[in-house]
Parts: sequence; C-alpha cells; structure tokens
Amino acid sequence: MLAIAPGTALAKKKKPKEPVLQPATYPDMSTYQCRTDAIPIHPGQNINDFTVTNTCPHAVKVSGPGDASIFTPGSNVKGYITRFKPSMVEVHPDGSVTTPSVWDLHLHHVVWIINGQPTFASGEEKTIATLPQGYGGKVSAGATWVLNDMIHNLNASEGRSVYITWEIDWVPETTPARTDIADTDIRWLDVAGAPQVYPVFDAEKGFDLDGDGKWTFPDDVPTDPSAPGYEERSKISEARKWVIPQSGATLVFGAGHLHPGGMRVDLRVARDGPDNGTEPGDSAGEVKRLFRSDARYYEPAGAVSWDVALEATPRDWRISLKPGDLVSINVTYKVKKASWYESMGILPLAWSKASDPAARDPWDNADEVKAMYKEGGVLTHRRLKENIDYKARKNLGLPDPRDLPSGSPVPSGGIPIKSFYNTIGGFSAVRGFPAQQMRPPTIESGQTVTFENFDALPGTANEDQVWHSITSCRAPCNKDSGIGYPLANGPVKFDSGQLGYGQGGSSGVTTGSNIYTTPPLTTSPTANKRGTTYTYFCRIHPYMRGSIRVVK
Repeated sequence: MLAIAPGTALAKKKKPKEPVLQPATYPDMSTYQCRTDAIPIHPGQNINDFTVTNTCPHAVKVSGPGDASIFTPGSNVKGYITRFKPSMVEVHPDGSVTTPSVWDLHLHHVVWIINGQPTFASGEEKTIATLPQGYGGKVSAGATWVLNDMIHNLNASEGRSVYITWEIDWVPETTPARTDIADTDIRWLDVAGAPQVYPVFDAEKGFDLDGDGKWTFPDDVPTDPSAPGYEERSKISEARKWVIPQSGATLVFGAGHLHPGGMRVDLRVARDGPDNGTEPGDSAGEVKRLFRSDARYYEPAGAVSWDVALEATPRDWRISLKPGDLVSINVTYKVKKASWYESMGILPLAWSKASDPAARDPWDNADEVKAMYKEGGVLTHRRLKENIDYKARKNLGLPDPRDLPSGSPVPSGGIPIKSFYNTIGGFSAVRGFPAQQMRPPTIESGQTVTFENFDALPGTANEDQVWHSITSCRAPCNKDSGIGYPLANGPVKFDSGQLGYGQGGSSGVTTGSNIYTTPPLTTSPTANKRGTTYTYFCRIHPYMRGSIRVVK
C-alpha cells in the first residue's frame, strides 16, 4: 500500500492539450493582419450585407520580411495565401478593441468572395484555413474581393461598431515562378446553397422518424409529401455536389461549418462502377467516405451553443480523384433536445490540379483512404474564450409562469411586439422583472394567437427594422439568456421565422411579413389547476420571453 505522509498532496496529472494544425512555413513568408472599416451595429439586428473589400485592407505586418504597402488597392503583386485566420473585434470610443462575447455580438457568418467564388469563410467557430506545406491560393495583393457578412446583435444596444478581421500568411510569387507551392482552388460545397441567398434549412425534433435523435440533411428528407420534414426538400441544393473536372483533382484541405445543434459534416465521393446504372453512386459500392468534420463542443450542455470548434483534415490527408467522380456532403444535427431553425452545412474544399505522390485514390488505394478517414480530423484552434456561453441557464429568480395567476384574455387584435417586448404576457429575462406583468393572457382550447411586430414596419430600411421570432420553448423558460438557452423545445412546436421585411441580401432572411399566427393551442393532460401554459422566446433576442395560457 502506498503511504502518504501527512500534508502531502498527490500532484494531479494535467490533461494533455488537443493537437492543432500547424501552419506551413517558407523562408520568405510574412504574416499580415487585415481588417474592414468600422461596421456599425444596429440595435437588435442581423442584416445579411454585401460590401466590397480587398485582399488585405488596413494591412499591418505581424512578422516576416515583407512590406505591407503591397496591399494597396489595384496592386498586381502576386503571392500565395497559405493560412487564413478570421475573427471579429468590437471598436470602442477610445479606439481600443476587444473580442465580444458570443451571447452579446456574434459573427453569424462571413464569406470572402474572390473572382465571384466563395473562398474563405467563418462563423463563430472561427475555423482557420490552414493549407498543408506545398499548397497555397494565389491572389493579387490589391485584388478586389466581396465580403458577405451577418453580424448578430442579440440586444438593443446602440452606437456600437466592429471590425471583421483576418490574418494571413503570405508567400510572394517569385520570378521565375516558384515550384515549392502548388496553386489551389476552393470548391464551395453547401447543402442548402444557391439559388438561396440565405442558404439555410430547418432541423426539427419532429423530423426524427427513426428515433435516434439525429437528422441528416439532405439524406433524411422524406420523399412522401405527407411526412414530417418534406417541406425542407425545396431547400436541397445542387451546390452540395461537385463533378470532378477533366483535369482530375487532388484534394488537400477541408473543414466543415454548421450551427448550434450540428454534429458533423460528412464528405463522400462516388465513382460509376460496373453495375447496370450509369450514374456515380447509384449503388452502395460506388460510394467511399473521405472525411468527417466533427464538431467538438466544449459547452457543458452539449450541442446547443457556439462554444465549439470544427475539425479539419490532417496534414497528411491527400485524395486523388478522377474526371467524372462525384463529391458531395451532408450534415447531421442532434434533434433530440430541440429543433434548430435556420441551420447550415458547408464544407469549403481546397483542391489542386497538380499531382501529388502522397495522394491516394479511394478505389485504387482503398485501404489507405479508409485509414485516413478513420484517423479523423484535427482542430485548427482550441476553445475560444469569447464563445463560452456563461450567461445561459443562470437562475434569475423569476417566477414560473405556470404558477402565476392568469392575466386578461388575449385581445382580438392579438399581441403587439414593441421595443423588444411582447406587450401582453411578455417579460424580459432580467432579475426583478415584475411578476404582475408576466401573468399569462388566456385563450380557450383550440384557439390561435396572432402576434404583430411593430419593430419592423413595411417600407422601412433594413437598419430601421428589428426582426423578432415567436418560438416555443419548454416551460418555465425563465432563466438567463445566451446562445444555448432558451432552446426551441416546446411541447407544441411553433416558430414564426424572422418577422420583418428584409431587403437586398436580407430578403431571404425574413418572412416578408410582420404578422404571425400560432397553430391551435389546446389543453394538456399535464395542465395544472390554472390551465395549460405555453412559453415562447425570440431566437434573435433570447432575453425576450412570453407565455400564453389555455383555459377550459
């Protein structure tokens, strides 16, 4: 038996840190910090904007022998980007910057579009595009890019602004052309992409027909119009697939993007074989798995927040494909706990026309490709402090709406939404909110309730509107707000979408109306003596709550 002297403490073994992808290195490589101009953040908004930018505006050299002056607009100096690290910072009145918390302001998505093609991208998971040694994306230092961003303000704060930032590793092109870097292109694979401007779909609890708690888009979308989930069929995009061109392709890097609730993005390839069919993948033996980008949640509650990192392909991952091979992706969401509205599934795939002796063909080298698949992915960064959702689920000491006395009947005109507040039976998730104002208004069993969002009126500009949702949550729905709370997990499903009149790139974000009517609400076997109380929240501003009571 091990004897321990009094006062002696056994040293705890430190858990080893997860490995992360390391960037490629070149003797003449420099690292630069780039940023946008200040972007104003409107109260409670998440506008889907498109603006013009450049390769590296406001360039500041971080390290290396290079000169930041090459990034002036119109410069024809060429080089290779071998690493792209995205982020966002808030700009304060004194000029200082900080990285905002995810429950306050968050980067819903940002896409850098080069020569008309989506190339680099990020959501709040902020995956770093880290190309392997010997590969890079060749661009002009002064090239014009387009930036598509949606910055989500979860509160009503005014007078704020942010920079979208990106750090790049830049290797100059030499004369004669260098031979140690092969040029790469990006193939953007998106399960719900073009023609949708806002490429999203819904993953709802009720779509899980086999009871495993998971739902894969588009594979699990039914073909029967009467089956739950069929309505998502119209959102399936051809952008999820790519036919390999005549030159063939070497795949060198990929990493998934998804939203809270997402579990993984899977990459597959199909090649037409000796069966009776003529299409790649029309029999099971014609499909090979290439990579699975798993979501690594640090969030204690699981797959419910942006406290997550996505796996990328490891350094030695190389896939050689032939002309006509069909590459595709799907995305899986965990729908056991909640429904996930406006979900995404994307995998930008870096590929090269250059041959690589380390690349393996999924059929000619099946065992080696299978081994690469089983090896799995590697994170590009560890946990991000700004993504910790520490506000969510804190007890605010608010009463349970089910225990409160009933309020007045819902008026015939419904419930107005004004100034970030559901004016009848609504409450804000803050300490000390008056219980008198939280009393649930009543309806009779089988009636519906109509809401009208007066924060978004027809004919007003995007920045003058505030879009809200009416989304059911499980009672009491009265704890502190964050990304991971409340969840869309009410016993009766209802979700209005974003009520408002989005214009331009935001036209697909909103419903095109500021009015929503719930499905009929009925009494429940679990009702208490006061009736059945349904609670709801706003997905865009989670501190906005409310309740409705069905009485006999």
